[in-house]
Amino acid sequence: MGFGLSALVAAASLASPAGVQAEDTPQSGGYLVVELALRRDDDPFTVAAREVATEVAAYHRGRVVAFDGEDWGAWRTLLRGERPEQVLFLVPPDILDLPLHRRILLASADLDADPLPDFTWGYLTARDGDGLRALWERTLRVHEHGLKGATWYDVAVTSGMKSRVYPGSVPPLAAAAGFEGDSIYFATVDQDADNLDFVDAQLPRLQEAAVIEFTGNGDPEGIWLFPGARNLDRSLHWPFAPERVGEDPDGVMPRVTAEFFAGLRLQTPVIWSGTCHSAATGRVYVEGDIVSTFGRTEHATLYRMPPERSLCLAMIDAGAVAFLAPIGANHGMAVSRERDAVLTRGCTLGEAVKSTWDDVFLAAGGPPPLDLPIDGAPHRRGEAVMQGGGSNRILIGDPALRPFAVTPHPTEDTRIASVEGGLDVRVSWQPGWHPTAWDMYGGTRDADWRVIARVPLTGLVPIEAPVPDWSSIEVEAVDPDGEPLPYVLRHAVVEDWRGERWLHLQANAPRDGVQRRGVTATFRLRR
Repeated sequence: MGFGLSALVAAASLASPAGVQAEDTPQSGGYLVVELALRRDDDPFTVAAREVATEVAAYHRGRVVAFDGEDWGAWRTLLRGERPEQVLFLVPPDILDLPLHRRILLASADLDADPLPDFTWGYLTARDGDGLRALWERTLRVHEHGLKGATWYDVAVTSGMKSRVYPGSVPPLAAAAGFEGDSIYFATVDQDADNLDFVDAQLPRLQEAAVIEFTGNGDPEGIWLFPGARNLDRSLHWPFAPERVGEDPDGVMPRVTAEFFAGLRLQTPVIWSGTCHSAATGRVYVEGDIVSTFGRTEHATLYRMPPERSLCLAMIDAGAVAFLAPIGANHGMAVSRERDAVLTRGCTLGEAVKSTWDDVFLAAGGPPPLDLPIDGAPHRRGEAVMQGGGSNRILIGDPALRPFAVTPHPTEDTRIASVEGGLDVRVSWQPGWHPTAWDMYGGTRDADWRVIARVPLTGLVPIEAPVPDWSSIEVEAVDPDGEPLPYVLRHAVVEDWRGERWLHLQANAPRDGVQRRGVTATFRLRR
C-alpha cells in the first residue's frame, strides 16, 4: 500500500482584526491569555478575570488579548498571527457553551498543513469572581508543589450488582505511576434501593484524593443512578420545559447532583468525568441523550441552567484544580484514554484533552463536520455521533498544568528504528484490555479494532526538513504465538507539534478474532 505524506508549515501576519484587542505587539508561539466575552468594566467577574489574566500571563510569560466571542474571522486572523502553543480562555460561566467551544475547536487546525489541532487550550471559569481567583491560586500551588498525595479514586455507576467498594483497585497505569486507592461503584436504583445512602457515605472519602475519575450516564445537573435504558421509552418522556428539568416525583430517577458536593473540601484534585454535559456551566443545549431528565425537544433548545445546579461549578467550588469533561454528549471511554495519554507521556492536561481531539481529527481527516446548534432552529444531523462526542471534551483549567511524570506503560511498547530506505515502527500490546484499541471515532464497524502509535521523528526527520514522501507503508501483525492477524493500515500522519515532529500510525482489523488477543504490529515505511 502506498501513502504520500507531506506537510508545510505556514505563517500569516497579524492584521489588527476587529473583535480582538491586543495589549502589545504579537509574538509567535508561547502562551496566550484570552479575556473572552467579558462584560462591562465594573462587573465583578470581569474585574476578577482581568486581574487573573494579568497574573496568568506574568506567570507563563505570555500575553493578554480580548476577544468578543462573535467575530470568528478576527479570531482566526489572530491565531495565524500569534501562532500560540497554549491558550487560556477566561470566560463567564453563562457564556461558555457547546457552539462556542466547537467554533474554537474548528479553528484550531489552521496554523499548519497537518490535519490536527495546533495548540492546546483550557477554560478558566467559576461561579463568581472570588471562585475564579481561588481556582487560579490552587493552580499556582499545583504548578509549584504538585498534587497533594497519591490517592486515586475511580468512581463509576454500574448495573447488575449492589453498590460496593473494591479496595486497592486503581487503573494499572495509575498504579504503575505510584498511585493507590479504591474503585467505588454506585449501583442503579433497580439493583440497590439504598444507593443514595451509599453515595452519601462514600463521597467524603474523595476529600483525600489527588485524582478522581467519574464515569456513568448523566446530564449537566447530575450523575444518573437509574438505568440509561429509560431514554429509549418514549412513553416516559415529557415535552421539555425548564421548570420540569429533573422532575422525579416518584423517586425513580435518583441522581448525584451538585448539592452532594457542596459540603466537600477537596484537596486540589484533577477530576476526569465521562458524564455527558458535565462540563456545562450555564448554557445547555438539550439533546436526546438527556431526554429522561430534561424531556424531549422538537428543535435545538437552549436551557439556561441555574448556576447552583451545575455539576461542573460544584466541582470547582469544592476545590478541583482541573476538570476534564464533556460540554455535550460523549462516550465515557474518553476518560480512560486521556488518563493513559497523560500518564505515558507525562504531558500537560491540555495535551491530554488534545489526544482525544487528535483521535477525532485523524478519523475525520481534519476538522470534523460538527453541528452548531442555534436556539429554535431545526435539529441538525450533519455530524458523526461519536466524533461529535469526542469533540465535546474540554478542560476547565490551565492547559499548561503538568502534574504527572512519564510512566512506562506496563502492557504496551513501541520501538522505532531507522533502517536503509526508511523506518520500522514496532508496536507490541500484551493480551488484555487496552482503552485505545476500540476505534471509537472511526465509524467503520466492520474493522473497528486497532493498534496505534504516536512516535517521535526528532533526530530522524529534522523539523526544518521537508516531511518524507514515503512511497510505501506496509503493516505486518501477529499475535503472541506468531499467528498472523488481519490488521491493515488506516492512518499514517505526520504532525509538527511545538517544534518537534511526530508520526501517528494506526492499523485496523475486524474485532472478532483480535479483541484482547495481544498484537505485535510492525509498520515499515520506505521512501
